[in-house]
Amino acid sequence: MLGKLLKYELRASSHTMLPLFGLLLLVSGLTNLVMRAANGTNPPVVIQILLTLLTVSFSVGMLAVGLVTVFAMVQRFRNNLLRDEGYIMHTLPVSIHTHIWAKVIVSGLWYTLSAAVFVLAAFLVAADAEFVQDMANVFGELLRSLSFESAEMLAELLGMFILMNIFLSLLIYASLAAGHSLPTRKMLWSILTFLALVFLTSLASRGISSLTVSLVDGITTLIYDGSDAMTAWRAVCAVGAGYLILFSAVYYLITVWFMKHRLNLE
Repeated sequence: MLGKLLKYELRASSHTMLPLFGLLLLVSGLTNLVMRAANGTNPPVVIQILLTLLTVSFSVGMLAVGLVTVFAMVQRFRNNLLRDEGYIMHTLPVSIHTHIWAKVIVSGLWYTLSAAVFVLAAFLVAADAEFVQDMANVFGELLRSLSFESAEMLAELLGMFILMNIFLSLLIYASLAAGHSLPTRKMLWSILTFLALVFLTSLASRGISSLTVSLVDGITTLIYDGSDAMTAWRAVCAVGAGYLILFSAVYYLITVWFMKHRLNLE
């Protein structure tokens, strides 16, 4: 059933995300073309105006992709599980856990695609023959120098990125589930809950950090000891992953509890 939910979520959210991605990439390509046309010593006024408009549009588009991605994922969870659509979704033979994980997985996918579109859009704006050749040389050199430790670092960075996506999604979902359990001003309470959770998470992080001072000191020592840099890197990743997993679990339990015991679709 999880597969069917994922397919449904992807189809519903793609109506918003794919046109936005396509528009940003189109603007990026046009900006590149106009930049090439304006390379002369005295480009026409029309080209200068067009370049200014496209540059502004590109900057706004980059910001919009990030904001709309988060907003769209918020709306999907809110409308699908906490408002009128919830009357249908909660009658399906699917557990609350499956609903939540379907949302988390799809949100993580769109966050990842948004990051990839950011990179591709920036590449399209800057791309010319020389730039492409330089990038090819850089990637070729990186591949030639790739070692087991480098591959391990990349895998750990990918793992941290996935954990960050889960952390962000569950923080938002916990806030929405708690805020929408109240009878009025649900979105306002959701925002206030989000701010409260961020504040409490910050306090808890400081409290946990104070209990692990010796571990942090040990990691710091390793970082400045070049003879054991990989051990320091692994320790930093382990501590960071531990924080993300711990707080993600707390947000997950909050979300499940409110959706099971305080669900209010009115």
